[in-house]
Amino acid sequence: MGFWRRYRFILLAVAFLLAALTLFSLSAGRRMGGGPVEQVFLELAGPVQEQVSRLGRLLAGVWNSYFALVHTAKQNRELKQRLQTMQRELVELGELRKANRRLRALLGLKQKTGYPMVAAEVVGLDPSNHFRSVIINKGSADGLSPPMPVVHAQGAVGRLIWTSPHYAKVLLLTDPNCGVDVLVQRSRARGILEGAGRDRLRLKYVQQNLDVLPGDLLITSGAAGVFPKGILVGQVLTVLKKGKGAFMDVTVKPAVDFEHLEEVLVILRRRELEG
Repeated sequence: MGFWRRYRFILLAVAFLLAALTLFSLSAGRRMGGGPVEQVFLELAGPVQEQVSRLGRLLAGVWNSYFALVHTAKQNRELKQRLQTMQRELVELGELRKANRRLRALLGLKQKTGYPMVAAEVVGLDPSNHFRSVIINKGSADGLSPPMPVVHAQGAVGRLIWTSPHYAKVLLLTDPNCGVDVLVQRSRARGILEGAGRDRLRLKYVQQNLDVLPGDLLITSGAAGVFPKGILVGQVLTVLKKGKGAFMDVTVKPAVDFEHLEEVLVILRRRELEG
């Protein structure tokens, strides 16, 4: 009863309009023109039907727009996923191309030297930070043992100091404990190359009367039985003669970019070469 009392006026109005519309529809087919009653009903029903039609069109438009937005959102998600997939594939393709160039360069070095070599990947830096060294993913199971020399397409890298069955540690040329007997390629002046920091080497025990100039290339001499002769080591940066001292101070830039070292070759054994 409470519902009827609260909404009886609205319900009566709706019932009246429905009855009027029904009567109007039934009489519309029987005579033309219509009388005063039909005219009143038409005047009352017209605005209602107009609003109902507008509301129906509005709801239909909202409904269609909703589905259009849902479809567009789905398409956007699919396009984003495809774009991410393509970007990932492009990155992977770029890495494969770079790796292919590096490996081709290493293969060319191996074919050029003719020495038995094992290719390895650099998998980490020395966790102790006591040495300038890297860890590679080949070890004694692959025939590696200290102090085998390690090289790169750019030049000499260092030598093995420790091995386990599947890994090995390489002491880099930039470490002060790694000394290599070298020659100045142009003048054949001789000295010992030692590490002097992250990206520098120092040529020691070079007498002041020897011919060494900035820009000269240094190669391994083949002495000491570690590196074969003729492997590029670095390029002279500065030459400083110390007054009455016996030796000059020579700084050298390494041939290898140790900060971006990813693959190396380990020379398993070397021929007996002239020192």
